Amino acid sequence: ELPAGSVLQRSGDELSEKYPDTVHLSEGASSHCMGIRSASRPGFELLIIWKIKIDEEGKVSPKLDLLTKVPRRALELDKNRVIETAPLSFRTLLGVLGIEAALESLIKLFCTEENN
Repeated sequence: ELPAGSVLQRSGDELSEKYPDTVHLSEGASSHCMGIRSASRPGFELLIIWKIKIDEEGKVSPKLDLLTKVPRRALELDKNRVIETAPLSFRTLLGVLGIEAALESLIKLFCTEENN
């Protein structure tokens, strides 16, 4: 697996500029990880990890994973298992909306304030 390609990096850069208080790239422009933090809910963070996978035939495909970081109490209160099922739901969202729209939708849903 190789580091993220320019399309994913560009998306991350654009989102961190558009939502500077919410989106954080751990390694700057060359980051393979994007943190989405809630200003109104300290301790809540989503991490998007991306890699580019190249198969034996040279086919390139991005691989994005969602990880959640939430307070233990929130997990205890999550009776509908929304936090637990978030990674699978994110993959479904990627398939429906595509990478850029899925990331932006997630940011808008996760944060109560939109930073324009």
